[in-house]
Amino acid sequence: MVKKFIALLLSSLIFLSPVASDPIQYEYEPYEEDEFPIWSMELRRAETIFFGSLVLTFPVAMGIYSLASTLGMPTPQEEYKQVLQQALIAGGLSLIIAGTDWIIGMVNGE
Repeated sequence: MVKKFIALLLSSLIFLSPVASDPIQYEYEPYEEDEFPIWSMELRRAETIFFGSLVLTFPVAMGIYSLASTLGMPTPQEEYKQVLQQALIAGGLSLIIAGTDWIIGMVNGE
């Protein structure tokens, strides 16, 4: 009896809640040209490039790390420390890519 009541209560909440909700009555407003400061747009571009390039720099960093450890670079025995070092290498490479893009944008005046 209790299970049927809980099932009825849950199903009524699921199916009746959209009926009681208000419809969306606003329209999309496009951003104005001067709505955001320049530095925030530059920061967003740098952030997008940084995190987007991580997809490429992680495999590169893993390859570099593997090659260096094969050639005799001392590496820690714990796996989490190895992954942390690889992540730091990838983050550094992504930071270089984002910084290079920022410098090129400053030189070109964009």
